Formats: sequence, structure tokens, C-alpha cells
Amino acid sequence: MSQEKDKVFFRNYSIVIGILTIFIVIFIVAARMVVPSDDGLNPRQMAKADKNTTPVGEVRLEGEALPAEEPAEEMLAAAEETAMGAGAETADPGKQVYSSLCFSCHGTGLPGIPQLGDKSAWAERVAKGTDTLYANAINGYVGSSGIPMPAKGGNTALSDDEVKAAVDYMVSSAE
Repeated sequence: MSQEKDKVFFRNYSIVIGILTIFIVIFIVAARMVVPSDDGLNPRQMAKADKNTTPVGEVRLEGEALPAEEPAEEMLAAAEETAMGAGAETADPGKQVYSSLCFSCHGTGLPGIPQLGDKSAWAERVAKGTDTLYANAINGYVGSSGIPMPAKGGNTALSDDEVKAAVDYMVSSAE
């Protein structure tokens, strides 16, 4: 009797394994039919993904040669396109510079750094005069927070007028 039960068990077990194998094969075939292969990727989507995953900066150790710099117009256009989205244009160059560079400190809530629209934080700085604000933004500054602001926010390709426009934009948002 025990042998008969064993035969029935192994027969049922084999049937279940066979059915599961058939289902697995069906699921694999269906998945390959539903999901396109890598050859069918949209080139426009691939270009957008490459652009979105391109590094925005690099680290340079002291003593290393500077890489060849891109012209300021190309860098500003690339930053504008990244910050505002492809095809979007903004007439305010200060807003463009803020959105592409200044936002990383003045829009993220870093303590001791005046944030866009924070009237009280900007009031004491505005009281020192716009010439002081411009000089600090262009030449760099270390405030009470101890966090240094590099010259031109770290993008030396920006012109002084572009930096001043960004300062004006941030100050006007706090008025």
C-alpha cells in the first residue's frame, strides 16, 4: 500500500511541476512580447536620458590643470535648458542664473544662507548696499554661517552683469 501511495504522490508531483513549467514558459514568452527589446528604444528618449544623467560638475584637486572651458553663452544656454526645460525661455537673465546655479544654496534651506523670498534674511544684507552685495557675489564671501560662497557662485564663466542680475532677482524676491 505504501508503494501505491508513493506512486500517486510522485505522479501528482510530476503533474504539478509540469504545469508550473508550462506557466513559466508562457510568462517568459508573454513578457518578451509585451516589453520591447533594447534595439527598439526611442533615440529621442535615449538622448534625453543621456542629457539628464550627464554630470554637472567635476572635482579638481589643487595643482591640476584647468580643463578647457566652454564659452559662457554655451554654458548659460545649457544651464537654462536644464533648469527651465527644453524650449522654455525666460526673459529674466537673473532668474535664469538663479535657477541654474544660485538655487543650490539660496533655495535649499541651508542654515545661515539667505533663501529666495526670505525678507528678514535679505534685509540686513540689502542694508549694506547693493555694491557690497555685488562685490560679495562676484568675488566670493564667507558669512556668519561659515559656509563660503565661491566667486560667481563657482561658475567663473558668468559675466559680472549676469551675477548682478541674479543678485537683483534674489533681492527683488524678498521685497
